[in-house]
Amino acid sequence: AILAPAAAAATLPSPLGRNNVGGKDFGGAPSAGGGQDDLGLRDKAPDTDTVTSALVYAWELNERKIPAAAYRLGELNPETAYVLKTVGVDQPPLLDGALEPKTPVAVVDTNNPAELPEGIVKAGIHSIVDHHKLSGLTNSEPLEIDMRPLCSATSILYARAKAANLTPPKHIAGLMLAGILSDSLEFRSPTTTEVDKVHAQELGKLAGLDVHTFAEGMLDAKAQVDHLTPMELLKTDSKVFTIGGKKLRVSVLETTKPAAPLGKQKALVDAMKALVAEEKIDDCLFFIVDILKEGATFVAGSDMATKIVESAWSVKVDKASGTVYLPGVLSRKKQMIPMLEAAAGKSELERSPAGRLAAGWRQARPYAPGAAPAAPCG
Repeated sequence: AILAPAAAAATLPSPLGRNNVGGKDFGGAPSAGGGQDDLGLRDKAPDTDTVTSALVYAWELNERKIPAAAYRLGELNPETAYVLKTVGVDQPPLLDGALEPKTPVAVVDTNNPAELPEGIVKAGIHSIVDHHKLSGLTNSEPLEIDMRPLCSATSILYARAKAANLTPPKHIAGLMLAGILSDSLEFRSPTTTEVDKVHAQELGKLAGLDVHTFAEGMLDAKAQVDHLTPMELLKTDSKVFTIGGKKLRVSVLETTKPAAPLGKQKALVDAMKALVAEEKIDDCLFFIVDILKEGATFVAGSDMATKIVESAWSVKVDKASGTVYLPGVLSRKKQMIPMLEAAAGKSELERSPAGRLAAGWRQARPYAPGAAPAAPCG
């Protein structure tokens, strides 16, 4: 089985079956049940790269004579639904419940156990294909890992296909292209590399799709959020991180029409407070990314959240509006989390005895370029 934070299945090159690969049974639907692992909060909101990379990796494994299928853990967002309809791939079956021990799985677009099904730590992990930082997933046996700093998991999978002399069929090429365009915001995100751009152009030709036209359709679909409740908006693209000893949910909403969600600000703040209480986390940070303007608006849900963002970006949240605009901020992975972690690290250092001593020294003897060194003490 192919499992991702939330994956999808479609028509695959070969039927599901049981096959022994490297000492592991691999293929067929994973069983529900098994032990309950306290891994934190799991979100059931798949994004486009997660879904498409699961489908693509299932294709690759089947090409390698390893029967495999992809599954989803939640409902598709409007952008992903548009992609599947455009490339002609059906919505997959839903996987629900925990995994049985030793269930064979391959993981794409994450290596964070908190983003995977319950029971994952006791599953038989066959392989991981990911483009995120290391996040704690462990395994009892050696496994295949392919992690690269490309903009999407599907970009990695296309590179793998090229290296193996595999030409993706039209619908698989379309899925690969969609993952790249979604995660890179049509090459606007700082996660985009020149390799990703080359891959996109090649995949557009293989899929018979105009890259820009396809991207515009995806962005239009992504902006269709009027039907979502404030709580659903917060969970559309959301992950929980432990930063500076605090458990923070960092939610991002990417849209070409930020005025619509901003018009629900009061309800969003109420939803953030309810989410913090319900999940027993320390806080929730919500960023609305304006794809076309290429910046993010932070919506403050609490005084703590306000202080965290002000410290990280050296800005002031407007008290009247409860927001602050962060120009150029588009990526949670490459910008938001690193900035939040850096600010937390600096705060911890300043609170430490060594940090207080250094701060006191700087205050007592400020640095002046060209000044003579202090006389030694004896």
